[in-house]
Amino acid sequence: MNLFTLLSSLLISTTVLADETAPSLVPRVSANALFLFQDSNFHKEDEDPALANFDKEPNGFNVREIEVQFLSDVDAFTRLNVVLALHPELESDGTTVEETWNIEPEIAYGESSAISGVTLRVGKFKAAMGKHNLLHTHAFPFIQAPLANQYLLGDEGLNDAGVSAAVNVPAAWKNEITFQYLRGDGENEEFKSPSPGDGVGLVNWNNSFQLSEKLAFQASASYAAGNNTFKEETQLTSADLALEWSPEQNSHHNSVLWAFEYLQRMQAQDAVADEKSSGIATWVQYYFADHWAGLYRFDNLEVKNSFDPVDLPDDIWKRNSLALIYLPSETSSFKFEYNERTGGAKSVNNDSTEKVFYFQANFTIGGHSGHSH
Repeated sequence: MNLFTLLSSLLISTTVLADETAPSLVPRVSANALFLFQDSNFHKEDEDPALANFDKEPNGFNVREIEVQFLSDVDAFTRLNVVLALHPELESDGTTVEETWNIEPEIAYGESSAISGVTLRVGKFKAAMGKHNLLHTHAFPFIQAPLANQYLLGDEGLNDAGVSAAVNVPAAWKNEITFQYLRGDGENEEFKSPSPGDGVGLVNWNNSFQLSEKLAFQASASYAAGNNTFKEETQLTSADLALEWSPEQNSHHNSVLWAFEYLQRMQAQDAVADEKSSGIATWVQYYFADHWAGLYRFDNLEVKNSFDPVDLPDDIWKRNSLALIYLPSETSSFKFEYNERTGGAKSVNNDSTEKVFYFQANFTIGGHSGHSH
């Protein structure tokens, strides 16, 4: 069954289900599409496919990702949320390069509010490890995730099957503690223990304050622990802050957002010194006119005794990013970004600084931009 046949079948199945249920249970179908152009001195437009390390992310224009969401109430207390991610991938047989399309469930969970003050979730979801890990690709403030998230949590972030309970703590502000247990068998190598039954425990404490009519503050902290491929313990710690000033209600005009996030990974290794890697990301977003915003970010990553010295060598990585966003509406945006990065791998020309320009077009239909993690 090809990709388009599969999607058509899902849409038809959804329509049939909607006809057989009450109007309030009609599934909402939405989609988001990201198109990306990149020009980097670390990437090449074409390369000999016979090379074992041919460029899988060459310069030029391509579809970055498409998300299709199916969201519906199951009953008065429960809802089902499924997001399918479609993305192209280049593969080589040593002679030619072929583009293939992969489809996978990015998230798929049921969520219940049957217990007052508690939100229960079971399925596959983005773990509450910091704020950026909860974001889908089309909601990233910059084209790429912060270096620490990208290299310590992987391309998909900490995303796995498990159970979650978010508990609202009575307070004068929004005060929520989330407990999660993940199976430890997702795409995160640092949690892939060979022992059956080894999982990952996680706790997140999130607080939001309205300091004044125009000023809002948010802070959270997260901790996760589980066994890695050496049957030793891996620990993740994160902390984040955000401060937003908005002079006009229901308007982004002249609003300013400052955000900061810290992520650390510590993991024991068999007969090797323990890895301790960490990084920060801090960025400012300023809406200087209707539909226009400027952003600047500094992020870094320091790797010591790497868990994977081939793909993640011991080094200090630093990156500066500058972006301009045009938002004609809440369902479309165009992003122009330039960044420079030092540290880590060098280019084929032995350049030590990556310089890259991005242009991204982001389109949404069916209210997809509001979907949760």
